[in-house]
Amino acid sequence: MFNGRKIIAVCIPKAFNIHSFEYLCELNKCAVEKGFSLFVYQPNTDLALGDRNDAGERFIFDLMDFDKIDGVVIFSEILKDNKIADIIAEKSRKNNKPVIAVERYVEGCINVKYDYKDCFEKIVRHIIVDHKLTKVNFIAGIEGNDFSEERLNVYKKVLEEQGIPYDPERVGYGNFWEGPTKEVMEKFLADGKELPEAIICSNDTMAMTACKCLYEKGYSVPDDVLISGFDGIDEERYHTPRLTTCRSSKSEMSRLIVDTIDNYIKGNEVRKESIVSFEMVISQSCGCVARKAIDATTILSDMQTRLNWYQTCSLSMTGLLATISSKRNPQLIIDSMHGNQVFYNVYCCLNTDALNPKSGVVGNSSDKPFTDEMLMVYRGNWVEPSQRVVRFERKDIAPEYEKYIDMNSPLVFSCIHYLDVPLGYLCINYSLDLSAYERIPQITEAFGTGFGNVRMYTAMERLYTHDTLTELYNRRGFYQLVAPRFENAMNNPEAVMAIVSADLDGLKYINDNFGHSEGDNAIKVVAMALEYAAVEGEICSRFGGDEFVVAGLVQNGDTYADEFKARVDEYIERYNSVSGRPYKVETSIGIVCYNPRGTTIDEMIKMSDNLMYADKANHKEVRSRARYD
Repeated sequence: MFNGRKIIAVCIPKAFNIHSFEYLCELNKCAVEKGFSLFVYQPNTDLALGDRNDAGERFIFDLMDFDKIDGVVIFSEILKDNKIADIIAEKSRKNNKPVIAVERYVEGCINVKYDYKDCFEKIVRHIIVDHKLTKVNFIAGIEGNDFSEERLNVYKKVLEEQGIPYDPERVGYGNFWEGPTKEVMEKFLADGKELPEAIICSNDTMAMTACKCLYEKGYSVPDDVLISGFDGIDEERYHTPRLTTCRSSKSEMSRLIVDTIDNYIKGNEVRKESIVSFEMVISQSCGCVARKAIDATTILSDMQTRLNWYQTCSLSMTGLLATISSKRNPQLIIDSMHGNQVFYNVYCCLNTDALNPKSGVVGNSSDKPFTDEMLMVYRGNWVEPSQRVVRFERKDIAPEYEKYIDMNSPLVFSCIHYLDVPLGYLCINYSLDLSAYERIPQITEAFGTGFGNVRMYTAMERLYTHDTLTELYNRRGFYQLVAPRFENAMNNPEAVMAIVSADLDGLKYINDNFGHSEGDNAIKVVAMALEYAAVEGEICSRFGGDEFVVAGLVQNGDTYADEFKARVDEYIERYNSVSGRPYKVETSIGIVCYNPRGTTIDEMIKMSDNLMYADKANHKEVRSRARYD
């Protein structure tokens, strides 16, 4: 439950696609009536490619919080990554949440699907039996595809029942798409071939393509050839003639989904598998409904309005992408978006480490795609937009949600990522308007590109200024940061600059006897000890090999050296006592503390080096005496 409402999590790709969007409209209507709200977890692709971008999109499902979710719906047929559907289902079951898989069967789920076979058989019988035809061709989908072969078998069954011989020459595979269907139609309409009385198609796209091919050859539908389709896609509404087809009832499916989750929560018995029927639509392409002129003016006007709005948004987003791609500062990115209505009702929530990768590579530094604490860096709102950076617990989804989120509209989540590196997520609370939803992939890309570039620039700068093994500053980074502090100290006679030189003892012995990986480990231990000891904001650096330099402005120069050494010794002794390694990590240290007026950084480093070498010589003498005692 969230904000006083029971929550249904909807896992569906491309919420801006008309097919997905219509489902969300129907689901939201049914959900609100039952006191539910929708959390929509949507990748901007169907995850079919499995490339690095898909890997980034896939992270959105890791955002699901089962403490707030009361039921889960997976659109498993249009979500092409079957493994993801299985993972979501398994997590849902482990958290004792009802999980429904739509169309593609998923083990352990409540599975719901459409009765394609029964409705398709009605179409075939209408063409062959009701119209009393014998010369009927068939365009199947993809050879070997379950849906395609099922529909082909229905065609064969009806032919056999009517005593009509099955002729393979009357069958072609259009792969559910336009190009292959054209090739099939060229075979059907080749010179010398008898014109079929009807062509039954396995989906509407192939049916519309068949109509077009017939027109190009000078034939008319349905006067010369009857055509039927299947699926009832949105584009069919604008086709002339309107197709005899079958349409899925998204409203009936949505009602079944919400009622099933509601009954499960209430402890009522629910069916493990349910079937929703398709509706056969008899129309113009088989001649049963008279053709009539469509209102082309209204259709074109509506389409032009949508196109103009889409072009306006696209141009705006293109310009914005060009702008933010050049920004290296996150605040400049946010400033670019401020006041742009495209970003209203959008929360941008980043991981706390999104813009500051710990290593020099642009990669994910954690096994978790989202940090437990998040940063809201932007909230667009008609009333009170915010550019304040707000820290909040990820479990709260978004700060001040009770004030700004409309629970009667879906809450859409989309992952902000840079290729396969997750940076955060968007929380979008649009009213159900398709033109608004169509902006979601562009908005996600804008944030992903902008903050991804900041992360990349940061990583590149880190490579330039940091040591990759210890993650301390390198020599270059050290001088960049210490130089201004040194200059400030020279202008302040009371300032004390401390310089620490440190060196790992016995590195050659460790490398020669235990391997270079153990030598690297010892170097990292010294680095961590120096960071542990640097409690006054000192700059810690690795100059190379086993040599380290620490520098900073300190409060008490008289006691600093002893206190710093004590903290280093404390850390290393604690490490040696629990490491279980066959060697001890030891270090030599030299420290100078004074006001730097009249000297240079390098001169101070030289003095601390001399003290460090003296300390190292003393350590060697002590170890040598210990061998002879």
